[in-house]
Amino acid sequence: MNSEQLSVRVTLWVNRCIALGVAVLCFAMPSLLGWYRTVRTLTPEEAMAITVAFYCCAVVAETALWHTEKLMSNILRGSVFVKNNVDRLRILRWCCLGVSLICVPAALVYYPLVFMVVIMGFLSLVVNVLCQVMKAAVAIREENDLTV
Repeated sequence: MNSEQLSVRVTLWVNRCIALGVAVLCFAMPSLLGWYRTVRTLTPEEAMAITVAFYCCAVVAETALWHTEKLMSNILRGSVFVKNNVDRLRILRWCCLGVSLICVPAALVYYPLVFMVVIMGFLSLVVNVLCQVMKAAVAIREENDLTV
């Protein structure tokens, strides 16, 4: 196994661990929020904003993790510059933007979520650049496949 395959396999396992962690956090969220309320005083509105934003973002995050799993599996099989990977990157871009947009109303109530809005908005731009690069690479590969 070469280092590229090792890197992809490690990424796949980390991705799976994060997906499991998000699922566990969905069940632990009420307890964790209760503990957080002992550390920091939250109004009921802030607690509700955090809870709603978390569960909505968890769905989007699991979707992104699933598509990352499929993307990395394609790469492991040697299917790198294919349209399917461009589509998966496009979905990842929308997932990042989705988390950012979900957190906007919650950030109006619980201000620290502004950081999540900015970070995920920026990440959606970065993934968009990667998506455009991959799209161009797919076009070049398809053109080269037609050349004898």
